[in-house]
Amino acid sequence: MPLDPTLASIHVALDADGRLEAFARGVDSTLQHIWQTSPNGDWSQWESLGGMIVTAPTVFRDGQARLEVFAPGIDSGVRHIRQTGTGGWSGWDDLGGKSLGGEVAVFQNAQGQLAAFVRGADNTLQYIWQTSPDGEWGGWKDLGGRLLSDPAVFQDADGRLQVFVRWADDALWHLGQSNANGGWGEWQSLGGVLAAGPAVFRDAEGCLEVFAHRSDDMLNPLWHIRQTSPDGGWGEWQSLGGDVLGVPAVLQDHWGRLVVLARGADSAVWEISKTDGAWGTWRSLGGQAAGDPVLGRSADGRLEAFYLGFDSAVWHTWQGADGGWRPGWVSRGGTIANF
Repeated sequence: MPLDPTLASIHVALDADGRLEAFARGVDSTLQHIWQTSPNGDWSQWESLGGMIVTAPTVFRDGQARLEVFAPGIDSGVRHIRQTGTGGWSGWDDLGGKSLGGEVAVFQNAQGQLAAFVRGADNTLQYIWQTSPDGEWGGWKDLGGRLLSDPAVFQDADGRLQVFVRWADDALWHLGQSNANGGWGEWQSLGGVLAAGPAVFRDAEGCLEVFAHRSDDMLNPLWHIRQTSPDGGWGEWQSLGGDVLGVPAVLQDHWGRLVVLARGADSAVWEISKTDGAWGTWRSLGGQAAGDPVLGRSADGRLEAFYLGFDSAVWHTWQGADGGWRPGWVSRGGTIANF
């Protein structure tokens, strides 16, 4: 079976000093990055961090607030580069493993160690973790499964990591740690008939919420399923409507709203948000996106949105002081690879 299309292309994280930094795979297969020159300020020009990567990079901030970037290399092993204490970057490390070339999912566990997950070459979930916070990496572990998508991972309210995938039967399946100290439970199905991989975030009430497109609904709405209580069971699938495609971006903003952005069938970016437990309606933010949008949160809590355009440049917009989005999109340039 083919991989789900990996179209996000861009990943964004907040630097230790409050500057957003965006990462992407350039058309020359090197890691490219661009950053705010000051918190909430202007942006630099694109620069290369080298490497030879085959898909969009994933970035996560470690326990010392340094950014760490992960991506499969040309041999399908996972490559890794991190910020140093001087504000520069380390050389590339080879973490090994054998992925199918999709994106790496990364999160921090309850002990402060980063954990990375990939869809393995045999369609199982492969997992590696730091042996100590901000320390060295151990060996890869096979967590089983029959994956049809890259994994999505988030932390439950009690600190346990939860991984979500599109399974070989097209349903949403998840695997959770049996305790916050490390062990893993059994794979469980949450049903549905997914057309692509899921996205997950924890809402203001502490419940995980998963978003995905379903192939049994030809009208292109976005569906979601939510825990009924923090760390608890799961409710039923519900449609959020819309006419959108791909894998959505999900993040909570400064005002406590859970914000979802998705690429519309018209290639514009569309937004829907949840306030006080109630979902609003979809509205267009415009633009012409060739890839799925991504979200970052600025130093003052406002959300900033990015997408890869048909011109291979990165386009950008952001929330204002009142939580509304500025009209229109600004090009941040670049020559970014699409997938």
